Amino acid sequence: MLCAPVSERLAVHPTVLMNRRRGPLVVLAISAVVLAAAPVVGAAPESVAESGSATVTVNTGSRDLNIRSAPSAESQKIGTLPDGARIVITCYARGAVFSGGPYRMSTDLWNRLPDGGFVTDAMLDTGSDDPVVPPCATESMTVSQARATGRSVATNPAEKGSAAWGALEKWFFASGERSYPALRGAPRELAGAARAAGWTVVDEPMQRSLVVIPPGVLAAPETGHIAWVDTVSTRPDGTYLALTEMNAAGKGPNIWSGRTVKAEPGLLYILLP
Repeated sequence: MLCAPVSERLAVHPTVLMNRRRGPLVVLAISAVVLAAAPVVGAAPESVAESGSATVTVNTGSRDLNIRSAPSAESQKIGTLPDGARIVITCYARGAVFSGGPYRMSTDLWNRLPDGGFVTDAMLDTGSDDPVVPPCATESMTVSQARATGRSVATNPAEKGSAAWGALEKWFFASGERSYPALRGAPRELAGAARAAGWTVVDEPMQRSLVVIPPGVLAAPETGHIAWVDTVSTRPDGTYLALTEMNAAGKGPNIWSGRTVKAEPGLLYILLP
C-alpha cells in the first residue's frame, strides 16, 4: 500500500483497494486534516548496492514472524521478529511452500537474514512478489534438501573429551538443548550413521551442521575428524568454514578450539534442522 505523508488530521473510512504487491487489502481512504508525516508503507525496498541486500518490512498482521534454520516451516525455529520491524535480507532460497499471512498467498520463496536464519516471503512487504535479493550462493536449499529430523538420544553418545563428543555438544546447545543425534562410531563413519538414523547429509557446505572430515584431510587422523560448522563464507578463492571443535590436530582431549578452513572436496555435512 502506497501512502503519501500528510500534515493534517484526516477523516477516514475503509476502502478496499488492490495492493500493488499482493492483492486485495483494506486501506484507509483519506479526506482532509492533520497527521504527523508517516513512512511510506509497501514502497520498493532500500537496497544496499554493494552486497545486493535489501531492507524490508515484516507484515504478519499481528503476531511475531518466526525465523527458521532452513527454508521450511518444519525446520527449527531459531528466533522471532516483531510485526512491523524493518529488517535486512541478504539472499533468497526456494524451499518448502508456505501458505498464509495477511496476503493469503502460497510461496516457496524464503529470504535469508544476515545471521543465516530464513523467513517466509509471504510475511514480508518487499514491494514485489518476485525475489528482491540475489539467490543464496552457499545456503540455497530445495525442498529435497530440507533438513530432516532423525533419531535422537537424551545424552551424548560419544566418548567424553573426544572430537565427536565436542561436536555433539555443540549440536545439543545449538538445538536449544533438546537432544543429541543418535550417532555412534569413529568420526569417519558418522555421515553414514547419520543417514541411517534419518538425518540429512549433504556435500554442500552448510552452517549449523556437523562436518565429517575424512582421514588425511585438514590434518584429520586415521579415524577421521568431526567438528561443528558455525558459519560458511565465500571468498574469491573458494568457500570457507568457521569451525568449533574438540581434540583437533595438535590439541588434546577435552580442549576446545576454533579455526577457519577452506572447504575441501570429500567433506560431508550432517544438518541440524
